[in-house]
Amino acid sequence: MSSLLITTAVFVLIPVFALTLAYLPMRLLLARMARAVSAPVRELIQRQRDRRARARETPDRRKVA
Repeated sequence: MSSLLITTAVFVLIPVFALTLAYLPMRLLLARMARAVSAPVRELIQRQRDRRARARETPDRRKVA
């Protein structure tokens, strides 16, 4: 009976231990990927803001209501 309890405990603890060891590298990898994706998006948004803020050489063709 005791060996069954120990075997069950070992089989439960092995996946828990493996997931614990994999958690930190996964979080670091996801954070790095998020930074790699968000930097170009932020640059695009800033370029669009700069472009829209510049004075137009042609008049605004939108209808003013």
